[in-house]
Amino acid sequence: MRSVVVADLSVATSSGVGADVAPAPGPVRAVLPGTVDVAIVGAGCSGLAAAVRLAEAEAAADVDAGVDAARTPSVLVLEGRSTPDPRSWCAWDDGSDPLAEARSASWDRWDVRTDRGTSTGSDPAHPYVLVRAADRRSAADRRISAGRRDTGGTVHIVDGAAVSAIVRTDDGCVVTSRLGTVRARQVLDARGPRCPDHVGAGRVLLHQRFVGQWVTADRPVFDTSTVTLMDFTGQDSAGPVRFVYVLPVSPTEALVESTLFTQDAADPFDHEAHVAGYVGRRWGLGPDEWRVVDEERGCIPMTDAPAQPDVRWSAAAAVVGTTRPSSGYGFARSNRHSAVVAQHLAAGTAVPPFVDGWRTRFLDAVFLRFLRDRPEQAAEAFRRLFALPGPLVVRFLSERSGPIDELRIVLALQKRPFLAALVRTVRDTVVRTRSRS
Repeated sequence: MRSVVVADLSVATSSGVGADVAPAPGPVRAVLPGTVDVAIVGAGCSGLAAAVRLAEAEAAADVDAGVDAARTPSVLVLEGRSTPDPRSWCAWDDGSDPLAEARSASWDRWDVRTDRGTSTGSDPAHPYVLVRAADRRSAADRRISAGRRDTGGTVHIVDGAAVSAIVRTDDGCVVTSRLGTVRARQVLDARGPRCPDHVGAGRVLLHQRFVGQWVTADRPVFDTSTVTLMDFTGQDSAGPVRFVYVLPVSPTEALVESTLFTQDAADPFDHEAHVAGYVGRRWGLGPDEWRVVDEERGCIPMTDAPAQPDVRWSAAAAVVGTTRPSSGYGFARSNRHSAVVAQHLAAGTAVPPFVDGWRTRFLDAVFLRFLRDRPEQAAEAFRRLFALPGPLVVRFLSERSGPIDELRIVLALQKRPFLAALVRTVRDTVVRTRSRS
């Protein structure tokens, strides 16, 4: 059940003695159920994916096996926001999204720009897709509402229900939210990755800090055929890795995002000025020819340390490990993992973390050390990576690559700095192993 806002409602009697106009009531406060089987904290990417998969699993069971709807697990999604989510997610489409109809835009072509040249790529079988959170939420609401009409499903989403505490009990958990308390047999923390303050010795932690501004221009300047994944042009090579990311959704509208990979979580870099300078430099737009209509900002951890849930809420299972350490991409990985999450929630069993294979973990660890130790060479590394055939790059970035693919990528990159990063990775691994023994 979602909170409902009633607005512009008045009741008037005929004029005369005692005539009155009733004032419009305020927002109707959602009433939480006393008990549910599953409580999901967060209606973002992971939370909605798990909820939709649970709803559709219920529908399939009811239709195919004649299961009594009363026996299917009841699911409550507690979303802290009471206003639309400004975030967006992107990934190369691998067919894993349970809400594929929610995509906001897609592109078959992308580029990476540096002062030494531009690399372009394409993989029509796996386009690069944009999903805005508001569109995904609307699609989830439609799916869940349809399930309730067809099968009496028991998945509900409540907004404005920020969770403040989760306490384990003998038979589950008690979840305290802004709208009240609910008991749940299982609780899933699906609020996404949070940047840790520090990691252990021999580990790498970079903070991927970004500010994305949705820009509207007064004249058509954006090329909607191509996504700019990274633009390093015209930037000082000293200091942390920084670049601009562009998603052109129409000739006059684009997401222009300033991104920084930094070891300092409090780095004072001026992202807004970075975007403004880029808009003027690349498209020749004067300050009065464009405006910012929406904004999103955040921090994504890039670390080879094992993913950990929020220690404050140890009573809850958590969606962890779905963000790719070397890139910050997590949307497709989260969608794939949501099938496993939903299966375990429905069965009442422990939700496993998302775990990469050893090759992926090792390659990511090497790349993170390269980014930390040689940030001035990052632009050239990305240019060389994306100069390779598009399908090869997409296989690698979506964890579908084989040893031959990975060897081709390694041979395309700068040899000396990556060899140094490899040696550092091995040394750090040996030190950690010895410290544990």
